[in-house]
Amino acid sequence: MRGKMLIKSVKLDNIRSYTNQSIEFPEKSVLLSGDIGSGKSTVLSAIEFALFGLKRKDLSGSVLLRHGRKQGSVELNFMIDNKDVIIKRNLKRGKDDVKQDTGYIIVDGVKKEATAVELKTQILELLGYPSDLVSKSKDLIYRYTVYTPQEQMKQILASDVESRLDTLRRVFGIEKYKRIRENTLIISKGLKEKINVFQGQIEDLDEKQDGRKQRKQEIREIDEKIKELLPSLDDANEKLKLKKSEIESIEKNIKDLNSLKEKLSVNEVNLNNNQDQLKRNKEEIIKTEEEIKKTKEEVKDKQVLDVEILKKDITKRQENISVIENRLDGIKKDIVSLEVEKQTSDKLKEKINKISECPTCLQEVSNDHKMFISGREDENVIYIEQKIKNNNSKKDELEKEISMLKEGLEKIRKKESEISLIKLKLVHAEEKTKTVERLKKDNENIEKGLLEVQNDIKDLKGKVEGLKDNEESYNIIKKEYDELNRVEMDIKLKKEKLTSEKETMSNFLLSLEEEINKKLEVKDRMKNLKEKHNWLNKHFVNLVTTIEKHVMIIIHQEFNELFKDWFNLLIEDEILNARLDDSFTPLIDQDGHDVDFNSLSGGERTSLALAYRLGLNKVINDLITNIKMKDLIILDEPTDGFSTEQLDRVRDVIDQLNLNQTIIVSHESKIEGFVDNIIRVVKEDQVSKIIDN
Repeated sequence: MRGKMLIKSVKLDNIRSYTNQSIEFPEKSVLLSGDIGSGKSTVLSAIEFALFGLKRKDLSGSVLLRHGRKQGSVELNFMIDNKDVIIKRNLKRGKDDVKQDTGYIIVDGVKKEATAVELKTQILELLGYPSDLVSKSKDLIYRYTVYTPQEQMKQILASDVESRLDTLRRVFGIEKYKRIRENTLIISKGLKEKINVFQGQIEDLDEKQDGRKQRKQEIREIDEKIKELLPSLDDANEKLKLKKSEIESIEKNIKDLNSLKEKLSVNEVNLNNNQDQLKRNKEEIIKTEEEIKKTKEEVKDKQVLDVEILKKDITKRQENISVIENRLDGIKKDIVSLEVEKQTSDKLKEKINKISECPTCLQEVSNDHKMFISGREDENVIYIEQKIKNNNSKKDELEKEISMLKEGLEKIRKKESEISLIKLKLVHAEEKTKTVERLKKDNENIEKGLLEVQNDIKDLKGKVEGLKDNEESYNIIKKEYDELNRVEMDIKLKKEKLTSEKETMSNFLLSLEEEINKKLEVKDRMKNLKEKHNWLNKHFVNLVTTIEKHVMIIIHQEFNELFKDWFNLLIEDEILNARLDDSFTPLIDQDGHDVDFNSLSGGERTSLALAYRLGLNKVINDLITNIKMKDLIILDEPTDGFSTEQLDRVRDVIDQLNLNQTIIVSHESKIEGFVDNIIRVVKEDQVSKIIDN
């Protein structure tokens, strides 16, 4: 069975009218028999779902999952390429719709959990479908080879030419040629747009190249001008060197002259300063001598006592005052104490006269006792007052004595100050005498220095006079040097200006070179794009169209022959013939007249569709060599509208197909006699079941 496919069984769990049903499929021809609406086509939809999953329009989850159930599944067991495969897909009802849940696939006993997309990829690989179908209409080939639902083939026959050709291109796998042409036009348009962009970029290339040539000529002219300036610049440099040497020599003499002038100026300043100082010293001597004379006159008749004796007398008097003040403080304290004692006696008398009972023993205080206490305290007060009077007398005597001692002390202190002042004046007079002597000596030195400075000034003036001519020579040569320097600077500025112009032009030329090189690169790229654009438009598109036509011719020839053979087998009518035109549209001829598809009888339309389907099946299987489902076909109600004679011809169709497995869905009981196996489907209480044959 290598390279062949055989469906072994399918298990439906909550799929449309099925609740839980397993169906075994034998080899050779198998008939799914049952009344219309019993659930025969549901089995075919379940097989397609197990292989390829849900399709939004044709096979949605909400259509497959039994009404009112939350979950459902289909498990398909088949043999392919000597591999035993079991695939299970699950459905789960969500809030808004029904979606596929994770399923699994078992290949030769090896199980793998997989998502819907992963299952699809592995199934297409097992079936030998082209890999590019993973992201496209995955079961298109299956629909036009193995299983086509009722009426779908009639729809393709009744559709417009372009729709039919697009469908067949996809079925035959040659829609790629159309896509190639469309993509080529897109690429060609993109190339043309790029060419236009490049053309715009190089539009000024000739102008840029002319500009480059002009700039190079201008740079050469600048080089010539710079070359012409160099001799003048060298000559100016030589003359400047000579003048500079002369200036340096004169500048040395002038430097010496300035140094002499500076020394002369310093000496003249020193001379003036010394003369001023001499004058000030003389004035100071006169003033100081007068002050000394005045001081001596002031102290001449004044007695000068020993200050130390006076200080001792002051100390002794201060000690006496301190002793008397201490005695005075003691008397003052005694007076205060006596005053307190007197107040205590007065308070006691007042208190004893007010109480009638002793606060300590609580006995009654008699008047005699009160009089005794009062008399005693009166005597005590008289005694205290006498003592206070005596102490006040002593206090007055001591305060008078202290006052007299302080007056004497003040007189002695005044005498001490006068003596100290006299001695200070004498000291100052002595210092001034020394100052006079020092100033006289300074004057002698200044007078000697004045003579020396005057001699130096006379000598310096002579030297300055001898160097005076150098200043005039320097001014003349400096003027000549400045003129030469100006000439040299003018030449340098011209050279620098030319050099700057050259540098600017060179930079511009460099930028221009880069721009030209880029534009030349763009020109080369544009040339390459033009060649590609020309090749695509004039050669490649024509080649693709030719290849497509050639392939379509081959397909058309084979398809047309197969279609005619199957149609003639199903319709044994010599005056009714059918063939395919270039657009694969069936053309019906009845006794030399064209007949419209819709004007045919129901059986004739079904025969035409079945012939188209069987021919298409053979062409696709021959064209796509890797498909591993070539030995399997499923026919869904292939005899709709057939007459009794046409039903008899179904036996011939099955015999000529001679496939490993042919599954037919039909409610026609007559077909039961044409097949090897029958599976009966019934529907009871809205539940489809398989009954034993």
